[in-house]
Amino acid sequence: ESDTQRLAQRATMVDALDPERLIQCPYDKYHRIRACWFPYHLIKCRKAPHSVTIEVLFVACLQMLCTYFCNVNTSSQVPGRSPSLPGAQWPGPSISKISGPSAMGSYSVTGTCVYNEVVSLLAHMDDQDKGKIALRIAFIAETKLAIVLTVLLEKLQKDEQNRIDIYYVLEKLLQQDTQGLERRLLKKIITLASNHMTETQEARNEVKVAASNTLVTLARCYFSDVMLELVYHLELPEEFIFMTLGNLSSAYALKCIPFVGMILKVMISMLALVKDSRMRQAFCGVLEKCSRAVNVYFMNWEKCPFPRMGESQFCKNILPLYCHVTSNWLSCEELELKQAVIKALGPMMGILLHKKEPQNPIFKEISWLLDQYKEEMHVFHVTK
Repeated sequence: ESDTQRLAQRATMVDALDPERLIQCPYDKYHRIRACWFPYHLIKCRKAPHSVTIEVLFVACLQMLCTYFCNVNTSSQVPGRSPSLPGAQWPGPSISKISGPSAMGSYSVTGTCVYNEVVSLLAHMDDQDKGKIALRIAFIAETKLAIVLTVLLEKLQKDEQNRIDIYYVLEKLLQQDTQGLERRLLKKIITLASNHMTETQEARNEVKVAASNTLVTLARCYFSDVMLELVYHLELPEEFIFMTLGNLSSAYALKCIPFVGMILKVMISMLALVKDSRMRQAFCGVLEKCSRAVNVYFMNWEKCPFPRMGESQFCKNILPLYCHVTSNWLSCEELELKQAVIKALGPMMGILLHKKEPQNPIFKEISWLLDQYKEEMHVFHVTK
């Protein structure tokens, strides 16, 4: 009896999955489509001016499709059994596994539709429609975040020509609430962006800027993860790592305070490696913005959830950097570097003057700073 039941069940399943079986289209009562082409017909027919909602689509076809994929998954776990039924080959692209809240069983039919829609939107992106397409993809990501991010990350790896546009879309998406982001996707975003900022190939600066902006936006919800990645790359001088680190310190001043000591210690250890003028400008940018963040902390420390940190903890790390910059870089001939140094000195002095010991070497530089105004260089920054 059990053998008879199994045979009957298998016959029913094969009949339900017969690729030649006709299925009624939920959008148009005159459409009867072969099962093997039914998913593709739905994508096309959905764009027609019908009043049927997407919920009606699922009522009509989700049961059949999910039955197919669930049985495929079950049969693939049985040794010696083929994952697809004889005579029931499903044409077209394969359905990838989707993890997360959008999954149904091991596979998600909805995920495939979303995946294809995002791919299509990216393929038609140009400067005229870039903003609208980015908003549309961000809207889709409100409920299908993992799937949309998967598409964008795949495109970032493969599509070198359109990386700036893809980063633009990714940044718009990350401006939403992304607290539920899977760790594997978070790690992949951070790794890809940091690699694009540090790659030694002749990568366009626009791509590096786009990757940097994406990390700064991502840090709104995942500050520690982004900061630790940047500190890890900080040991080898890279202009855009410095730039991103400075932007993080400006955008999230109080959040960066627990990391300031570690950042400054790494920067002290790499002073001898920073030889290029552009690198020194970026280096000074980090000093300026980290020092400004510390000064903000001195005025707002009661708003921070972590234990209070004293002035001496910051002064001991700032002082060696201040001495090196003033002794070696301040007398340079390059105007842009000199401006970057002087812009950093102001907030650094603001920290050091909290302690009596470093006041004398600071006062020695005041007269030199004031001399710069004799040349009417109004763009220079100096403390009172």
